[in-house]
Amino acid sequence: MSIGTISYDRPANSTVTATTLETDYQISFPLANRVRITQNLTLDPAAVPQVSTVTLSAGSNGDDIAVHLTVGSTTWIYRHVKAAGDTVTTMAAFLATLINTNPNVAATSSAGVITITSAIPGQAFTLANTDSTTVGNVVIATTTANSGTALHRKVADIDVTFAVNANKFPTITLGGSWYNGAASPVVVLPVSVLSTSGPRSIDTLQTDAGIARV
Repeated sequence: MSIGTISYDRPANSTVTATTLETDYQISFPLANRVRITQNLTLDPAAVPQVSTVTLSAGSNGDDIAVHLTVGSTTWIYRHVKAAGDTVTTMAAFLATLINTNPNVAATSSAGVITITSAIPGQAFTLANTDSTTVGNVVIATTTANSGTALHRKVADIDVTFAVNANKFPTITLGGSWYNGAASPVVVLPVSVLSTSGPRSIDTLQTDAGIARV
């Protein structure tokens, strides 16, 4: 049973060229003692990532500043309520930090302007300001249009399994698969399994740590 997943979706380069394949890694936990690292590639290096901006105006204390981010059929809402002492610079920095938790995009801020770039070239997103108290204080623009197709596909994964062998030595086993990069990926080559044992047994480690043995 899977107990969690962490995705790291960030482009390898800020500018995509014809010789660059963008990559990301996903870390998941299919078993309590197993970590799986999956490599994904954006297979169309000619695709251009969308770049949009959100420009903030100061507004009044208590104003709700909200940015809707939609990718496909999923929408996230990032918001901040203006407090005394807030400036457009601090509010933009705060919202950019929130937006950066979304693996589909990367966000930066400068002088009250948030710049949002698609992490997957060819994958479009939309922004909206409809929950803001004054929509005129949250101005959205697209500076670089999305272009191409988001062929973001799995190409490899590797499993790291932690266990204890019959002699009570901790072990690490590595194994995995190469995939064909299709929409429904198929294994084309297994990764050779490597297993190694620790130099000291669990009993020895416990004794050295001062844990009483029964």
